[in-house]
Amino acid sequence: MKKTFYITLALLFTLALSACGKADSPAPAVSGSNSSNTPVVSVPDAGSQQGQPPSSCTFAPALFGGKLQSCAYAGNGTLLVLADKLYLYDTGTSSVLATAEAPLRDFEAQAIDGGYVLSGMGDGGMMAYIYDRSLSLKKEIAVNELLAGDFVVSETGGVAASTEGKKLAFAAMGGLYLYDLESGSLTTLLDLSQNAGTASIGISMLNGAAFAQGNSQIVFYGSGNSIPAVDGEDSFSIYGSIAVDGSGLKITKPSDYAMEEMQSSTSRLFFPQTFTRANGTLLWVDRATGSANTLSFSASGEGKDGVYGSEQGNYVATAVLGSDLTVRVYDVASGELVATEVIENSDPTYFNRIPRIYLLDGAKTAVVVLGGSISELDTLVSTFEFGA
Repeated sequence: MKKTFYITLALLFTLALSACGKADSPAPAVSGSNSSNTPVVSVPDAGSQQGQPPSSCTFAPALFGGKLQSCAYAGNGTLLVLADKLYLYDTGTSSVLATAEAPLRDFEAQAIDGGYVLSGMGDGGMMAYIYDRSLSLKKEIAVNELLAGDFVVSETGGVAASTEGKKLAFAAMGGLYLYDLESGSLTTLLDLSQNAGTASIGISMLNGAAFAQGNSQIVFYGSGNSIPAVDGEDSFSIYGSIAVDGSGLKITKPSDYAMEEMQSSTSRLFFPQTFTRANGTLLWVDRATGSANTLSFSASGEGKDGVYGSEQGNYVATAVLGSDLTVRVYDVASGELVATEVIENSDPTYFNRIPRIYLLDGAKTAVVVLGGSISELDTLVSTFEFGA
């Protein structure tokens, strides 16, 4: 397996991605000893010289200015890269397609027909920004002002966009809302003040939403309570769905499973567990059919240091932190472990926070960003290939 690791300096960043691997490409030298078959790779320290990249990879060392903080999937192998500004980066051609001023210092991005929706917390609360494919801003929405008394507090899934870009869903403290971007109309699908729920489960909190089943359904997750109330029972994690016309509400209580967030990919919705309750499994829902499934990891506590779905939803990575970082990549359909990568660095500070990991299905390439959220550190970016 070919591996390349890059250091991103304060004013010069390298996002190294591989569009595809060549079977006859020479493998770079691997440092460190390891008695198992798991490759161990050293990420160069800040200020050290970069090695020669393998011929199967294309590099763009000077495309991003300022400190690289994070990336987001932008569809078809492209990434939105947040550094001194916002970059739309094509991983296949290693080129910047467009740039714009970054509206937020941290955001969630969703690719829609003809553009992108970015959402996150601004100074006045939750904001949503709609861009075309050239990163020209088309619409800016102050979500909490639109809801007039209700608030979206979740930055992961609090704002959901339909794939054709005509509707937004808001999972707020008081309910679930559907916003028509063309007409400007706002519809309340679930009102928690009116005891929204089913005959056996009441919804107490909504944490996120996503469109599914051809944009005809909205899948949501949050917390609920039993109806009738059970003595001594705390609220528990739930997920469910409702049609965009407000009909067909369904709620499920997963057995002994506490959901931390909902991650949206093209084909699947992933529900990583709260890190204190991680038991080595991952609940996911098929976005086309609504069926629920479970992926089992290699170790019982795996997942507490981060779970990362791929762009298309075919793969999932986990992070295991210690004196180094172990990244494991799984094929979701088969449950097979397809790659294990150990990343080392002489500065242990890089492993004090969970990394950001991005999996590109077509290129079968993982991009690992270390230190992007730590202001006093230069960002390290590493890539490796996985799968056949």
